[in-house]
Amino acid sequence: MIKRIYAALLPLIIAGCQSTTPPDWYVVETVNDPSYIYSVGEGRSLNLAKKSALSQINEQLWTQVDSSFTKDEQFRQLNSSSLSFENVKNTVTAKSAQLTLIGTEYLRSEHNDIAYYVQARVKRDNVKSQIESELNQIESNAKAQLKNLSHQDTLTWWLENNDLEDELSDLYVRIGILSTMNEKDAGDITYLPKLVAKVDQVKSGIVVYIKPDANDRKSAAFLAEKFGAVGINTTTTMTRTVSHVLSMNSDYRKNKVGDAFITTKVTELSLQNNKGQTLSTSEVISTGNSVSNFKLSHEGAERHFSEQIEEKGIWQSLGLQKI
Repeated sequence: MIKRIYAALLPLIIAGCQSTTPPDWYVVETVNDPSYIYSVGEGRSLNLAKKSALSQINEQLWTQVDSSFTKDEQFRQLNSSSLSFENVKNTVTAKSAQLTLIGTEYLRSEHNDIAYYVQARVKRDNVKSQIESELNQIESNAKAQLKNLSHQDTLTWWLENNDLEDELSDLYVRIGILSTMNEKDAGDITYLPKLVAKVDQVKSGIVVYIKPDANDRKSAAFLAEKFGAVGINTTTTMTRTVSHVLSMNSDYRKNKVGDAFITTKVTELSLQNNKGQTLSTSEVISTGNSVSNFKLSHEGAERHFSEQIEEKGIWQSLGLQKI
């Protein structure tokens, strides 16, 4: 009986002997230092504690940026460009992607029976230099993309550049951080605003002529709908404004198995630009069946075609992987 009581109390005795108190330096607020940003972190392992400390440094930076944008929706303009920071406060928050801080120092490290604790700091000048370098890289990438347009098809170029949300967010946040660190000059930000404007301009000039087979009218209409959903204009006639031609060559194969009427539709999709360059080819195989007639099985094959385009998306269906 005594042994059973002892066995039951043993886990409680061990738990009572565990050290669970954080070190004093962890709970004491660090004195502000104009040269450094300090933080502390806690985790079940040393690595997790370090990640927590880095997150705290990032949170300090993001919170400052978020507050800065909240004070002024039109925080600033980029070299008097039409691209501004209007409503950035709605997209830039303390939960933004974190900076990978270079040169972080871990000044203290301790652990008890339940957690590890670290104190970290990073030099403000290091943060400034890193952000300026990243801004330069953003500008360099945008400049390269603008240059690529001169020797690349407009549709494939647009696909590579039409989603610049992450790049703009990175730009806004980094300029905001520099501003909160009393760095008013964020450098010559030119190429990303130009790239944003050029993407819109190129998109407006893309017109796809969908050229179907005689029996492919419904499928052609569905493809036009999918292009429209991503903002690309289409037409059913060949005009001077056409920049690309999407040819649909379909082979309808009919077969009767017992009482079932089966139609298999093999559609080859070929996309060319107005210079005659083939950008992509793909094949979509769809089927339909009916117990009544081939007309209904034909309609079923058309529906199956549309379902596959819907599932894959317009770009993958054409053999163009959207970047």
